[in-house]
Amino acid sequence: MADILDLDVAIARHATAEFDDSTLLADAGLESLSLIRLAVETATDEDAEIDATRLVDIHTIGDLKVWLRELAVAAGAQES
Repeated sequence: MADILDLDVAIARHATAEFDDSTLLADAGLESLSLIRLAVETATDEDAEIDATRLVDIHTIGDLKVWLRELAVAAGAQES
């Protein structure tokens, strides 16, 4: 489950620049495809639904982490 997953490490695998929670996604080199890949990695349940429309509300690394944590929690709830 993603609470075990270190989100900074996961994000760093897809980012092309250094980042912190206030870094804009574009400044970290993250594009929409990278965000979807991160979501799939985080939502470990194969049946988890990923609401890609939420991507328009994600502007910073901090926003991304909140979204990924929500996906992880939802995936965990579906597994129970």
